[in-house]
Amino acid sequence: MSLLRKLAAKAACVVTPVKKNRVVFSNCYGRGYADSPKAICEVLRKSGEALDLVWLCRDAEAARTLPDGVRAVPASGWKKLRALASAGVWVDNDRKYEKLKRKSQFYLQTWHGFALKKIEKDAEANLFAGYLAACKLDAAQCDLMVAGNGFMEKLYRTCFWYNGPVLKTGTPRNDVFFGDQAAVHAKVCKALGIPEDRKLALYVPADVEERAAASARLDVEMVCRKAAETFQGTWTLAIRPDRGALPAGSYAYDGDRLVDASHYPDMAELLSAAGLLISDDSDAMFDYALTGKPIVRFVPDAKPYQHERDYNFQPEELPFPAAQSNEELEAVLTDLQPLWTSAAWAEFARENDFCEDGEASVRCAALILRHIYPT
Repeated sequence: MSLLRKLAAKAACVVTPVKKNRVVFSNCYGRGYADSPKAICEVLRKSGEALDLVWLCRDAEAARTLPDGVRAVPASGWKKLRALASAGVWVDNDRKYEKLKRKSQFYLQTWHGFALKKIEKDAEANLFAGYLAACKLDAAQCDLMVAGNGFMEKLYRTCFWYNGPVLKTGTPRNDVFFGDQAAVHAKVCKALGIPEDRKLALYVPADVEERAAASARLDVEMVCRKAAETFQGTWTLAIRPDRGALPAGSYAYDGDRLVDASHYPDMAELLSAAGLLISDDSDAMFDYALTGKPIVRFVPDAKPYQHERDYNFQPEELPFPAAQSNEELEAVLTDLQPLWTSAAWAEFARENDFCEDGEASVRCAALILRHIYPT
């Protein structure tokens, strides 16, 4: 944190009084209305309480995703500092780089994914110095972390430089899987411009550079055909990279059999709407597994990310079928079963103490309201 940023943060605290009913949300440094902060915000937005709900937005596109009752503030600069300095509550799923928190404020950290790969302190050698400093600063300000399984609860305690409490509330963003699935499917289909009765296969590549190579590209026609043969219906494949973007020209989107979902803001809603997930090593697999719907790992290079960081779980330990080529993928899709029938997934979920029940956002909102309106 630079001297200028330190002085600006201190000034914001000096000139700005805390408003207990102000809740400031941030999703991955200013992205749009999505992930666990969105799920918690939705409960608060509908609570009937007189709350000032603020969302930090990095651009106009992010601001356009906000619903009525949630106002946008820039995710950088003086306005951001004043919003954070004046809030009674912070809700974030990533790190904060500023030292702003005051004793009367409450900081709830939800994090943004299941750690298939080594992260934070476990991957310290691969992290740049500025981020490491932010991690430690952020952890020192955090009041509570929430987890959806025992594995992440342990990780928060051991490799996040964090010494505070962790509650297994469930993961707020995953509550969507326990709600009105038909309504979410209709919403997603409308946004993607496909018929509402269309079934959706979702491809979520984590390693976008390697997945752009011609030898590693998914056979779109084959996936749609095999999905129809195995699960009936007419299928569309949507592609949404887990991070970054596929290079231009990687796929020929036609708006019918193949659509670009990279600009859809809420990954959880895409997962909810999908009837089949294909990925390599995206953390989204572990969220989607809660739906009980089928998952396939498509890993043409067999060892993505191992040049970058180690795994917490080796690929062969994962409870999802895998294919290393389109030919293998076709064979897997022929006999693919819903995940709810998988003994391997049941064992994995039990060993890692998954505790999702669709009420995580309600629990987190209750904690926030208890801080704002103590009895």
